[in-house]
Amino acid sequence: MAHLDKHNRLIGGLGNLVFKQVNGKTIVQLKPGKNNVKQTKRSKQSASDFGTASRTTKCLSVSLRSLFQHYYDGQMFNRFRKTVYQAMLSNTEILKGQKNLWESDSSLLDDFEFNLASLYSDYSTITCNSQLTSAQEIKLDIAAFNPKTQLKWPATAQKAKLCFLVSTYAKEDFMPLASLAFKVEVNRNSAPLSAQNFLTDPLPSPCFVLISTCVLYFKEDPVLGPISLNHKTLHPAKIEKAFRVVG
Repeated sequence: MAHLDKHNRLIGGLGNLVFKQVNGKTIVQLKPGKNNVKQTKRSKQSASDFGTASRTTKCLSVSLRSLFQHYYDGQMFNRFRKTVYQAMLSNTEILKGQKNLWESDSSLLDDFEFNLASLYSDYSTITCNSQLTSAQEIKLDIAAFNPKTQLKWPATAQKAKLCFLVSTYAKEDFMPLASLAFKVEVNRNSAPLSAQNFLTDPLPSPCFVLISTCVLYFKEDPVLGPISLNHKTLHPAKIEKAFRVVG
């Protein structure tokens, strides 16, 4: 039975309709079993691709969680799934119902932000370039930078840690294979740092690779030492680059 809640918003059922409140908006749906509209073959294929996008996003997130932790915006997973889905749709030569991330324009995942409340692009202008060597290693080149001017510092932050995560996934089902992290630690008043580079071990082939990055901030406690300052609305993190290793 439909009724008004304490905020005078309509919720519940009325005839064949169900009223829900989602993000402050009233959503009206048909009750389960009351919808006699049959799915077309085309809509079933689209639903299959969307299901593949959901499963792929879940697999990718397993390794990435160590980077974005639980400090992401409320719509992050939906945004991430949509981005993966759009990348899958980019290959128009693959039939609907058979779309997948491997045969897609994976660059559409580049620069995906995990927290819209603290965009990585607003907190760091540090350049990171990556390349695959002939030995199938990934080389990360961190350009010289000035911590004072190329990082945005919260008022109480005294130290920061730049984290770069290299995650690999199986071609067939995008199950995580391995993750490797590189870190650069700086103080608020550090002098400019020279360029640095990091090298992974040789990667398996074939595999899918995500390079992601975040900034962790700390204040110094005289007794406890460094205390993390990152929280739900302060956690700049993004995907730097996505690509395939085909051997």
